[in-house]
Amino acid sequence: MVTYSDSIKKVYIELTQNCNLNCRSCFRSNWERTPVDMPEDVFSRIVGDEIRGDTLVVGGVGEPTAHPRFIEYSKRLNHDNMELTSNAFKWDDETIQTMITHYKKVTVSVDGLPDSFFAARGFEFDVMTGNVRRLIEARKAAGKQTPVINAMLVLSKDNFDDVKALLPVLKKAGFARLIVSNLLPQTEEDKSKIIYTPYLDTELRKSVHRWYPAASAAGIPMKIPMTKFSAEHRCAFVENEAIFITAQGNLAPCYRFAHDGQEFVFERKKKIRAAYFGNILENTLTELWNRDDYIDFRYRNFASRYPSCVDCDYIECCEYLSSSEADCRANEPSCADCLWCRELIECP
Repeated sequence: MVTYSDSIKKVYIELTQNCNLNCRSCFRSNWERTPVDMPEDVFSRIVGDEIRGDTLVVGGVGEPTAHPRFIEYSKRLNHDNMELTSNAFKWDDETIQTMITHYKKVTVSVDGLPDSFFAARGFEFDVMTGNVRRLIEARKAAGKQTPVINAMLVLSKDNFDDVKALLPVLKKAGFARLIVSNLLPQTEEDKSKIIYTPYLDTELRKSVHRWYPAASAAGIPMKIPMTKFSAEHRCAFVENEAIFITAQGNLAPCYRFAHDGQEFVFERKKKIRAAYFGNILENTLTELWNRDDYIDFRYRNFASRYPSCVDCDYIECCEYLSSSEADCRANEPSCADCLWCRELIECP
């Protein structure tokens, strides 16, 4: 039996749930609580645990560089392969030097051409690309090849038509790669903006597949998500042996179960309940990783021992669909409606 009980290979650390922006599609848009920064006691326990995973990703729901101790904490993490996700809104010189010294990869949110970008992010596209160029110039001055800078785009009806023209713009700005994820709507306003479908849309697939030669011509590799729901279950978090540590120190198995919230699955509203397997203040990461309930959760997920809600005959009347807390096979929590598992939603 595969249990993944021997190692943790990827660790996501949520330094903060606060942000210097208020993007309309953000997971925080439907929160009912006040976001927090990771406090010293939680951070010290993480550092003291001597994380041995292959990769450490500083990211989460908030903007990591907005943490008042981002620079200090980056130095103290002292991991050989650190990655950062950022909106590239406010990067001062010290923040940029910290990236060059401590990070191997930086993934920047890029949600379309200037008009679409401003509508989604609330600040000018040129500010973002200008900061990326500053990082590249500082990297060159330091004689380094890292951090590699990737772009991340959340695809919706608002920016679908931007993608092809955006590719050479990103290449010129210095991005190494474009990663595209589909929108997972958080609000009533966004629920009809998805471009993916429950079943095959031949014309949509043809349109998306035209991006590949455009990406090759622009000289920028591109990762594109599925355009339709897939019956195959594949959780990248479980297969990559990843964990997510929230700002409060809670251990979640993935982004989706890191916080209470809501999502719209093909316009159907679903309540998401956070699922935690302990807290770093109470146990070591190894102890939390080897909890029986967490091993069982990972195995059930890896073996696809849960139902598939989207293509179920009882979708019109099932009582389990309103929440992620449980499903009809008594799995708690349930991954049965997860669009990450169907490769529609991507993470950096």
